Order: sequence, then C-alpha cells, then structure tokens
Amino acid sequence: MADKKTNEAAPQTNDKINSDEILQIDDFIRHIAAGTEYYAGHARKITQIFTAAVKEHNPNTEIKDEAKLRRIAAELGVQTNDRLKNEIAAELSELILNEIGKQQGELLFLKRASSKRQEIWRKLGVMPTGIYHEIAATRFDENNPNAGNPLMQSMRCSLANGWGGNMIAAELQDITSGTPFPVLQKAGDTEMVTGFSPESIIYSLGGSFRGSLHPLIDNIVNGRIRGIAGIYNCHDTLTNGDTQVALVKELIKNDILVLFTGDDAAELAQAGLMVYEGAQYAGEGLHSVCEAVGLPPVLNMGTSTDNCRILIAASAIVQQAKLGDINDLPACIASTEKLTDKTAAIGQCFVSSGFYTISCDSRLSNIPELSAPMEQTVGGKWDFAADPLQMAQKMITHIDNKRKALGIDKARERVLYDMAMRRELT
Repeated sequence: MADKKTNEAAPQTNDKINSDEILQIDDFIRHIAAGTEYYAGHARKITQIFTAAVKEHNPNTEIKDEAKLRRIAAELGVQTNDRLKNEIAAELSELILNEIGKQQGELLFLKRASSKRQEIWRKLGVMPTGIYHEIAATRFDENNPNAGNPLMQSMRCSLANGWGGNMIAAELQDITSGTPFPVLQKAGDTEMVTGFSPESIIYSLGGSFRGSLHPLIDNIVNGRIRGIAGIYNCHDTLTNGDTQVALVKELIKNDILVLFTGDDAAELAQAGLMVYEGAQYAGEGLHSVCEAVGLPPVLNMGTSTDNCRILIAASAIVQQAKLGDINDLPACIASTEKLTDKTAAIGQCFVSSGFYTISCDSRLSNIPELSAPMEQTVGGKWDFAADPLQMAQKMITHIDNKRKALGIDKARERVLYDMAMRRELT
C-alpha cells in the first residue's frame, strides 16, 4: 500500500481540476479498463486452449517449444526436474488461470521488470494483482472520497494488461505454436520479415552458438544505433498508414532501430522497410549494423498483443547492460493511432513502465497530469505531436537526452566493417 508521502507525489485529481478535465480523465481510464478487458479475454481463451490441449491431449494443439515450456514453468515456480512435459504444462496452466482471476498477491511476470522498477511500483501501490480484479477496480467517481487516485488505478490496470494478459497470451502461444524466428513472408508484391521475438533478436545479433544482446548494446554505446523506438498499432492503418511510414522513415534515417507490434504492418512492408534491403533508407550507422548482421531497420515483433515483447526485450537489455531501469534506456514508444481502448491500455502500460510515450491524439494534451506529473511519479510520460516529423523530432530529442545522461552522447568515429568484423557479429 502506498504511504502518505508517496500519494502526495502522485498525479492528483483534486478540486483544482475543472469539470472538462474530469470528463477527459474519466474517458481515458474507461478506455484503459475496456482495453485491458479485451486483452484479458484473449489471454483467458489462449490459456483455456492450452489447458484443454494438455489435459485432453488435443491433436490439433501440441507443445512445440518444450524448452520454453520448461523455462517459463521454472521462472514461475513450477518444479520441472524429472517431470514429463504434459505434467509440467498441466500445473503451469492452472497457475496461469489463477493469475487472470486471483484476488491477492502480485502478478508473477512482474518479476521480469528490474528491481528498481518493481520498487517504484510497490512504493506507489500500483503493483497489480489478478487481471479481472484490476479491471473491476478501475473507475472514476469524483464524489467518492474513498475511491482513491483514478490515474494510479489506471496504472495498475494497464500493468495488469501488459505484464499480465498480453504476456500470458504471447508466452503460451510460443509454447504451443513455436517461438517465432525471422522468416520472409510474401503477399503478392509485398514482402516482410516477421518473427522477431526477444529470443530470435538475440540469436540474430549474436549467432546461434553465442546469442547475446551485447552487439546491440555495443552499437548503441558507440553511436551507430542512436536508440530504439517501439511503435504499436491496434487496428488497420488505412487512416494513418502514411503517417506511420513517414514517422518510421524519419526515425531510421536518424539511426534509430524500430521495433514494431501491430495488427497491420502492410504500409510499412509496402514501403520496403521490413526487409533486409530496407537498410538503404537508414542512416549511415544503422545501415552499417543492419548490413553486418542481416537485419531490417524495422523489426516486426508481431500483433498488438505482442507489444509485451518490447517490455521483455527492454528488460533484457537493462539487465545485460547493467543499467538500473527501463527509464535509463535511450528508447521511447509511439502510436500513430487515435486513442482507443487498446491503444490507451497499451500506452499507459509503457508509461507506467518508465517509457516516454508519444501519440498523435490531441486529447492527451488536455490532461496535464499525464505529462510532467506522471514523469515525476514513474519516470515515463505521455506526449503529443500533430504530425509525424514533429513526433520523430520529439522522440529523437528524448533519445539524445538519455544518451547524454548515460555519458554516451559523444560522437564516435564511423568504422567501415571489413569481413573479419562481420564474422564476429554473425
């Protein structure tokens, strides 16, 4: 439970907020609750399919990644030594079903966050318990003095979404369908490389025998990669495809590696940004890295549900780079869609996890509590930009500020990779 001192530092909804702003906050947190409910339903369905497959030996569903099954089970406290995979899976399925509806305790996947981030959440009292419990608790009643801070509860709910429902669905799907690895997909004249999960990124960078994030970290430190931008969408991009393409092109031109999760990557694929040849649109530094390791400048990490893979990847980078928290990374998040149930739930989770998160929805600028006060509380904040170039510039400025804070803002000499250096990376 948050103490009095912590609550005073949190984003407040008090008598100074006018009625219009109250309505804006109410609309915002309702979006988050509804978006989390949608993804919780998806996670529950995936878990039920997983459970049925294990208990009833469904021939249409099987465990394709036993190594990941054992790794996830051990991570969550399930005994794996000298046990058959179906026995392990049966216990894991019961444990995860309990995660969705439990009424006390902390969600188990939250342990993947840095200890510093977990400490921030606990001090604020925003560590979520069962996913449906947090959905039910997310409401705004300004007439109820015991309702608590609604923006704080919106953090709890969004964390239950990203580190709970979405992470459950992604991990169980990997176990039953196989962990994604890069593959070239073709649809007519459109090509894209898909399947960049955090594991597959590690092996793409470091080779199958010595997979590591250190090549990525080293190239961020030496400046070839200026930083990382996560971009997410939740619907088709018919109304914002041009904006998304313009944003991504500007980012990679400035040596920023893009991690994409969304339900429609068609426009980015048609622009040639999700294939190896897309490196031609990147700046000199990012281009050299893409060419050396054979990666596109935009890594397609899956659908909107897979946004949690960005959280997993960021946490892994923090650990390997020996940083304190996600908030220390030269990284940020963007969405070029209007604020909807799904985009609000995902975005607020990124903010609550310490990410600078920018949107093209002007309604966010009407809620000041989501910017500076939120940043003072959790290290992440929402921002707004009307066009893709302005959005990109704000993201670049944020990344440069983080580089300066880490002491890696000094320009490094660009080095042309020779064959020996490429072999070391691949």
